[in-house]
Amino acid sequence: MAGDGTLSTVTHIIVDEVHERDRFSDFLLIKLRDVLQNQTNLKLVVSSAALDADLFMRYFGNCPLIHIQGKPFEVKEMFLEDILRSTGYTNKEMVKYEKEKQQEEKQQSTLSEWCSVQENNSKLVPRRQKSVPSATSECNLLDDGGDTVFNQLTEKDANCLEPWLITEMDSCLSDIWLHKDIDSFAQVFHLILTENVSVDYRHSETSATALMIASGRGFLSQVEQLISMGANIHCKSSNGWMALDWAKHFGQTGIVDLLESYSASVEFGNLDESSLVQTNSSDLSVEERELLKAYHHSFDDEKVDLDLIMHLLCNICQSYDAGAILIFLPGYDEIVSLRDRILLDDKRFADNAHRYQVFMLHSNMQTLDQKKVLKSPPAGVRKIILSTNIAETSITVNDVVFVIDSGKMKEKSYDALNCVTMLKMVWISKASAIQRKGRAGRCQPGICFRLFSKLRFQNMLEFQTPELLRVPLQELCLHTKLLAPVNCPVVDFLMKAPDPPPALIVRNAVQMLKTIDAMDPWEDLTELGYHLTELPVEPHLGKMVLCGVVLKCLDPILTIACTLAYRDPFVLPALASQKHAAMLCRKRFAAGTFSDHMALLRAFQAWQKARSDGWERAFCEKNFLSQATMEIIIGMRTQLLGQLRASGFVRARGGADIKDVNTNSENWAVVKAALVAGMYPNLVHVDRENLVLTGPKEKKVRFHPTSVLSHPQFKKISPSNGQAAVIQALPTDWLIYDEMTRVHRIANIRCCSVITPVTVSLFCGPARLPSSALQEPSSLRGDGISNDNSDSEMEDQTAANLALLKLDEWLHLKLDPEAAGLLFQLRQKWHSLFLRRMRAPSKPWSQVDETTVRAIIAVLTSEEQSAGLLQPSGIGQRPRPMASEELPLAPAWRSINTRKSSAETGLSGDSFNAEKVLMKCTPPAIHQPKRYKEKNILRSKRTPEDKSDQSSVKSTESSSYPSPCASPSSSISGKGSKSPTRKPYTPVRYFIMKSSNLQNINISQQKGVWSTTASNERKLNRAFWTSSMVYLIFSVQGSGRFQGFARMASEIGCDKSQDWGSADFGGVFKVEWIRKESIPFQFAHHLLNPWNDNKKVQISRDGQELEPQVGEHLIQLWDRIPLAGKKIN
Repeated sequence: MAGDGTLSTVTHIIVDEVHERDRFSDFLLIKLRDVLQNQTNLKLVVSSAALDADLFMRYFGNCPLIHIQGKPFEVKEMFLEDILRSTGYTNKEMVKYEKEKQQEEKQQSTLSEWCSVQENNSKLVPRRQKSVPSATSECNLLDDGGDTVFNQLTEKDANCLEPWLITEMDSCLSDIWLHKDIDSFAQVFHLILTENVSVDYRHSETSATALMIASGRGFLSQVEQLISMGANIHCKSSNGWMALDWAKHFGQTGIVDLLESYSASVEFGNLDESSLVQTNSSDLSVEERELLKAYHHSFDDEKVDLDLIMHLLCNICQSYDAGAILIFLPGYDEIVSLRDRILLDDKRFADNAHRYQVFMLHSNMQTLDQKKVLKSPPAGVRKIILSTNIAETSITVNDVVFVIDSGKMKEKSYDALNCVTMLKMVWISKASAIQRKGRAGRCQPGICFRLFSKLRFQNMLEFQTPELLRVPLQELCLHTKLLAPVNCPVVDFLMKAPDPPPALIVRNAVQMLKTIDAMDPWEDLTELGYHLTELPVEPHLGKMVLCGVVLKCLDPILTIACTLAYRDPFVLPALASQKHAAMLCRKRFAAGTFSDHMALLRAFQAWQKARSDGWERAFCEKNFLSQATMEIIIGMRTQLLGQLRASGFVRARGGADIKDVNTNSENWAVVKAALVAGMYPNLVHVDRENLVLTGPKEKKVRFHPTSVLSHPQFKKISPSNGQAAVIQALPTDWLIYDEMTRVHRIANIRCCSVITPVTVSLFCGPARLPSSALQEPSSLRGDGISNDNSDSEMEDQTAANLALLKLDEWLHLKLDPEAAGLLFQLRQKWHSLFLRRMRAPSKPWSQVDETTVRAIIAVLTSEEQSAGLLQPSGIGQRPRPMASEELPLAPAWRSINTRKSSAETGLSGDSFNAEKVLMKCTPPAIHQPKRYKEKNILRSKRTPEDKSDQSSVKSTESSSYPSPCASPSSSISGKGSKSPTRKPYTPVRYFIMKSSNLQNINISQQKGVWSTTASNERKLNRAFWTSSMVYLIFSVQGSGRFQGFARMASEIGCDKSQDWGSADFGGVFKVEWIRKESIPFQFAHHLLNPWNDNKKVQISRDGQELEPQVGEHLIQLWDRIPLAGKKIN
C-alpha cells in the first residue's frame, strides 16, 4: 500500500481472523476503509469464526453479514471439575487442605477478635518479656556480607519448625498487633534470618503474616524491609485479606500507596479462582465446589499446573487410541519446561521416547521448524504439540484429536499514565476458548480438556481487548506517518480505528517521538525516525541500538536492547529464601557496577558460555534464569543485526564491519552512553540533602525491589533507613531507568544504572539546543536563577561562578564555565556526527568523525574513573552460540581504557582540544555541593602503600587492578560449580597462607617478604605469571583468626632466608601488605570454597586456592566488618 495507496490493480481483499484485533490488523482496517470510500469497485471481505459481528458491521457502514455454517466433528468438553473427578487427580496440598479446613474456621474466629481490638483497648494476651537482638546484631544479619548463607538454606514449612520457634514467632506477631510492639520486629527478623523461618510465616491462630500485621499497624519501614526480604504481597489471611486489604481496613494510607505501587509493577494478573468459587458457589454442586476449593488452595493460579498436564497426558496415552495431542500454553517458558519434563524428567515418557514426537510452536520459531509439525508421525508414534495461541488460527494441524487448554495466555498491557509495559498472564476470551476447542474436531471427533472450571468460562471476556488499547503507541505512530495521508495528523488517523485509543495517549506518544528526535515539530519523520520504522523494537530501544553502532559498542547494546524489548530473564521464585538467593544472583552478575543493565548483559553472556559447554539448563536453574527467554533473546539479536546489515549500518567487511562496530564494546562507560541516549528522558536525580530520588514530576522515587540498586552494596543497615542508606551509597547523582510505575504519590523505577553528569550533558536532551541553553555565570547573576523547583541540581554559595546548561525544562546542570563551553562543543560535534551517520549509514568514516568519537570516549572514561566506577572485563565479547569462548569466571577489574588515546591531541586540528575537557573533567566537571564531595562514596580504598598508584589516570599494573577491598564480586561461578577442580584463567587469584607461628607474620609485615613450602612454590609462581594479581590471605594455625592479606609482588626465587626458622621453606619472595588487622573466623563462616569440597574458608590447608568469588568476598570483610582485632605487634 505504500507503493500503490489506491490499490488500483486490486479487486478483492480478504482479511481473515480479524477477531485477534492486533494493532496492525486494526491499522490495516483504518487504511482499507479510507480506500473503500474512493475505490467503489474494490470488494473487502473480513472473516473469522469468532468475531464481534455487530462491531464490524457498524464500522463498515452496516455492511452485509454472511454466516457460513461449519461442519466440524463433535468435540467433547471436559472442564477442570470433570477432569479432577474422572481422573482422580490429587496432590499433597489438596490432601493437606482437607485436614486444615477445621483449623481455618478457628483461625477466622480468632482473627475477627484481633481485628475488633481497638488501639487502646484491653489486651487479649498478657505482654511477655523476651530477648530481642540488639540493633547491631540485626544490622549484621541484614548486612550483605551474610547474603551467601541464603544459598544454603531451604525454607522450612511451618509444620517442620520446632515448637519453640512457632511459639516465639506467634508471640512476636501477637505483641506487634495487640500491643503495637514495634521492637518485636527485631526478633522476627532475627528468626527469619538465622532460624530459616519463612518470611511469609503465618500466625498459628490467625494465619496472618508479618507483612499483613505491619501493614495493618502502619509500620512503613518494616513493610519495606519485609518486601525486600521476599514477602509475598498477595498472600491471604483466613478472612481472605491480603496485606493491602489490612492497610486499607485500618486506614494506613501511606502503606496503601506503597503496596499499590509495588502491586501495579509486578506481573500479577487477576487470576484468583478461590474467590470466584467462593462467590458463585450456588452454581456448583457440593462435590464440584469442594473439589475446586481443594485444588485452587493447592495451586498458584498465576501459574500453569504442569503436574496436572503430565497426569492428563499419561491418562490420554493409556486410555485413548492414537491421535495427536495439542497443548495450549501461555508462553515459551512453559513450553520449554513441559518439553523437558516429557523428554528428560518423567520416566513414563523419557523411557519410551521412541513412542512420542514432541513439537514446539511459537511465533519466534523458524518457519521450517513449524512446518515439521504438519507431517503425520509413523505408525505407533503419538505426536505431542506444545504451542502458544499461534495454533488457534495461524497453524492448523489436521491430525489433532485431543486438546489440553490451559486457558491462559501472555498478554502485553500498557499503562499510558506510567508509560509501563508489562507481560501478564491473563485468562483467554471465550472467543479464543472456542477456537482452541475447534482444533480437536478437524478430521474426527475429539476431546477438549479445559484446565479451568465452567464457572471461569462463564466469567471470561467475550472477546480479547484490542491490542491498540493496551500497547505503547510510539511504534504505531511511526508507521502511521509512513501510510497516513501527508497532511493528516497521527491522532486524527488513529481515531478512525474500530476501537480508537484515547486521543491524549496518542498525543503523548507523538510528543515522546519528538523528544527523542524521531519526529520534527511538524510531526514529520526525521532521518532517525525513518530508520526506527525499520527496526523491530520500540523507538527508544532502536535509537539506543543506532547510538551503539555510532559509538562502536554494538554487541552489548544489542543484548541489552533485546532483553528490554522482550522480558526480564530472571525468574522470581515462590519461596522467600529463594527470592533472596535470586537477588544475590542478580547482584553477582551486576558486579558492583550499580547497574541492572550490567546484570542482564553478564547473565546472557554467562548463559552463552554455559550453552557452549552443554549445561545451560543446570546453569539457568542455579541462577534463577529462564532458558526460554534467553533463546528468544538470541533470535531477536539475530533479527535486529540482520536489519542493521540491510540498512547499511553494519557491513560485511572493511569499515563498519562487525569488528569495527564493536571497537569500544569493552568500555562500560561508552556502553552506558548509548544506554543514556536511548533511555532519555527516563532520568532521576539524587537529592543528597533529603536522601531521596527525584524526577521531573516526582518528588520521591523509589527503587523497585527487583533492582540490584534497591539493596545495600557494602553497608550495614537497619530496616528503618534502608532506602536512605542505599541512596547515600550511590556514587553519582544521576540514574537512568527502563520504566517507572506511579501509583498515588509513590513512583517505583526498575532496571536502573548510575551514570555520570558528563554523560547526561552529552547525550540527553534534544539534538538541537537553543542558543540560550548555555548561560554564562554573568547571565546567571543577571537572571537571579535560584529556584529549587526549576533546577534539578542543589543550590550552592558558588552558584554565581558556575555556568548553567539547560538540556530541557527540568534537566539543568551547573558546570565550571570553561568545562561547560568545551562540553557544549563536544555535544554539538556528537549530534552532528550522529545525524551524518543517519543520513548516510554506508558512507565511510572521515578522520574528523573518528577523532570526535575518540574524544568522547576519553572524556567519558575519565569521568567514570573520577566517580570511582569500575567494570569487569569481558563485557564486549560477541556471543557465538555453541562456541567455546571463555567468559571470565572471576573478577577482572581494570581501569577503563586507560591508555593514552590519540583523542587527547587529535582534535586540535578540528578546532577542539579534548585534553582541555579531560583536564576539566578529571575532577567532577559538574558542580556538586561541598558536603557531597567530602563523602566517602565507595571509591576504591587504598592503604599508604598504594598511594603511588593514585598519581595518574594512565595505565600502570597497580592502577589497572586496584585494591579489591571495595571491589564487589563479579564472578559468574558460584557454589556448587559443575567442575570444582577446574581452574580456568582468571586475572585475579586468591590463596590461603598458613603460618605455624605469629612471629613469621610479624617478620613478613616488617620486611615485606614471605616464604612458603616447596610444594606451594610452583603453584604460586604459575599464578603470578598467568594472572594479573595474586592475593595471599594469612592465618596463624590455632589462632582462630585471619591476620590480614597481601599482594604477591615478585616471583619466588632461589634465595632463602634464615628468619623463618624452618628448613622446609623454599625461596623468599616479595609481598605488599594491604591490611594488617586480624579478623575472627566467625565473620567468614558463611563463605564456602567450591574448590575445596565446599568447606568453610577457614578450614583450608596451606596454599589452598580459593574460588575467585569466595576470595573476593573474603578480603572484602576487612572493609565491611567493624574490626575487633588490632594491628599485630
